[in-house]
Amino acid sequence: MPIGRSLAHLTALAATLWVALAPAAFTREAVTAQEGAATVPLAQSAVPGTEKSDRCAMLALSVRRATLQHPATIDDLLQLRDFGAGGLDMAAPPGFTVSPDGTRLAVQVRQAEPDTNTFCQAIFVFDLEGAFKTRGTAELKTTIMLGAELARNTMTMYGLAGFPTGTARPLTPQWSPDGRWLAFVQREEGRDGLFVVEAAGGVPIPVAPSADDVETFAWSMDGTTLEFDTNSELRAAERRLAEEGREGHRYDDRFWMLAETRPYPRGDFIAARFRVPIGARGPEGRVDRLRTPVTQKAQDRAWVELDEQPAYAFRSRVHVVVEGAAVPCDFAECVDAGAAWWSSASHSVLFVRREGFAGSLTGVYRWRPGDGRPRRLAVTADAITGCTLAAESLLCGRERSATPRDIVAINGSTGRIRRVVDLNPQWHTVAPLRITRLQWTNRFGIPAIGDLVLPEHVDPEKPLPLVIVQYSTRGFLRGGTGDEYPIRVIAAAGFAVLSISRPLDYNTWLARNGKVVDRKDLMENWTDRASAHDSILQALARVAGQVPLDREHLAITGLSDGASSATYALIHSRLFSLALLSTCCEDPDFTTTGIGPAYEVMLRTYEYPVPWQDHLESWQRMSPALNASRICAQIQVQAADREARMALTSLAAWRQAGIPAEMYTFPDEYHVKWQPTHRAAVYRRNIETLRRWRSGPRLSCRAP
Repeated sequence: MPIGRSLAHLTALAATLWVALAPAAFTREAVTAQEGAATVPLAQSAVPGTEKSDRCAMLALSVRRATLQHPATIDDLLQLRDFGAGGLDMAAPPGFTVSPDGTRLAVQVRQAEPDTNTFCQAIFVFDLEGAFKTRGTAELKTTIMLGAELARNTMTMYGLAGFPTGTARPLTPQWSPDGRWLAFVQREEGRDGLFVVEAAGGVPIPVAPSADDVETFAWSMDGTTLEFDTNSELRAAERRLAEEGREGHRYDDRFWMLAETRPYPRGDFIAARFRVPIGARGPEGRVDRLRTPVTQKAQDRAWVELDEQPAYAFRSRVHVVVEGAAVPCDFAECVDAGAAWWSSASHSVLFVRREGFAGSLTGVYRWRPGDGRPRRLAVTADAITGCTLAAESLLCGRERSATPRDIVAINGSTGRIRRVVDLNPQWHTVAPLRITRLQWTNRFGIPAIGDLVLPEHVDPEKPLPLVIVQYSTRGFLRGGTGDEYPIRVIAAAGFAVLSISRPLDYNTWLARNGKVVDRKDLMENWTDRASAHDSILQALARVAGQVPLDREHLAITGLSDGASSATYALIHSRLFSLALLSTCCEDPDFTTTGIGPAYEVMLRTYEYPVPWQDHLESWQRMSPALNASRICAQIQVQAADREARMALTSLAAWRQAGIPAEMYTFPDEYHVKWQPTHRAAVYRRNIETLRRWRSGPRLSCRAP
């Protein structure tokens, strides 16, 4: 775990996956506003049992032939079709799969629907063979409609098992070996169940009734059975806790009081494995529980794992097993790899890694163990995520700063990258904006990047209000980490927007440069937070060299680590007259006692300044409540109900100090909000607040 970071970020580090993005949502306003647009269908898919309801009419894959492009609207973002993981983890499940004969591609798609607060979901089956022959994009052949519930990730956090998050599970279907069936997971009646459906179209068939969630599944080599794992043991532990509650729960390290007043199971729970026969008509016969794991013949493979040394450097490296022997790749090109795939046909590894200034580029490499250095096939500023190896090419999700995720093929010999599936062709009717990549280095010597997004028309004589969006700018510029600040819409409304990536953690930077990491010094002085703040100051200086800025109207936004950077900036400068926050705040009384005993153990382990009464000078550098008299800004918090309590101390202190501060809470939400209606409301309120703020004078405050 990186140390020296804000406590709010550490509270949900795994939940956000550092760059977690909530699922997109959709409303119909912008669609009906595009006058003169004609719809050209891209798919013919009226197979029995897959008719779409009017509610999900917008899920149909079609392109709008608009006479004119239009500025981005909230609805343009909310109606995007998503697949795979919400973040940009290179090793994430892709969300799509290629048929055994390589001719078809199936992708599990989700699109949020705020009017009903549900999701429209389907499996799209594309003609991949035709795309490779014509070198065009694949044609959609079949649409298989799925249910309306969103399957969401859970995790183990600080030993608490089954901890819920708001991020979507990167559900990926699997083909049967003969290419007839697709097996997949979807959520129905509150559980993630396993289903099969004929790939040519039809009605999904449940594989087996269960009160538990299916976690993983796989076809047998001959396609006659499906094996799947469930969280049965975890569910049994939860039932035991419910029974324990009849006598009252002892308050201990099973609690996370910030979110829930009930305990969580602790420990590791072994998945229960089952097998079910699949016949000509689908599942048939008895579901058997497998008491011992099935041993499989060892195969050559490739993977990425962290080096053990130096400590805190968090350097990843490519490893392979060839003919039973494990071999690490000791070349420099194999460091900072994100994912790797073994090709038996060429007896080599294809892998992707972060490289370039502040890791802003993606490199694609091939390495043959025992045959010299890896060879770089391609380098791109695009973000690559969730790949699968097919016929010596990598098929990957790709995001560009100006366009949402599509699926590309990366040639394993030449490195040529080309699009094969476009899941959001309607986005091409959105007018482009000028996006400029900026680079800088903070006073600690740590590089960082940002993307400056400007309105279509900029008057060089008129200063622009600026909105900073945090804290990762790789990939599609959608809404920042957490997806609450619609970048393109804000820019289209006349604001300059700077989307920034935070610099590498200070302790990681030290370790990678061979310097000693003093954890206590880092925590006591909040050095990493100071590094992130200075990076923002350097970014502002770079922007000022590009466009004239309205210094009276600079705004900062953020979720998690971004919110911590925002409140730190309010304490240590008066640059920003508006802060829009998705989480808040790090005040010592609640942070060190109100979350739960497991969190308190972590604070002591990583040498945070606790007990806070003995480290008041340290907390004075970080606490928004202790610094209420120093802050001169309007503040708006839109928080999940499970995290809102963390803001109460600061909110009260701000109001007592005369700071205009408001908080809105959203029911049944998590660190990353998941409900479509809430996503739409958060977008709208942030835009409305920005517009009101821009038209008004700067807040008048007393001297700090």
